[in-house]
Amino acid sequence: MSEHSAEAEEARDARMGKAIVRCVAIGFPAALIGLTIAVWLITDLDLADSFATALLPGILLGGFAGGFAGVAMTMD
Repeated sequence: MSEHSAEAEEARDARMGKAIVRCVAIGFPAALIGLTIAVWLITDLDLADSFATALLPGILLGGFAGGFAGVAMTMD
């Protein structure tokens, strides 16, 4: 019985890991592009400066939101 639950837990962990990586891979560019456009439209910066301004918050927001969404997708 414990072998079966260990295999099931390992499969669940692998599924969760794949979901987190997939959502983070989608979240990074989405947050970065969204924040770049928002900074560009709100401020009088050019597009390159808007990208530089949104780089760190975009990476942090995309990683957090993507990881959270990945975990939420695999919850039982």
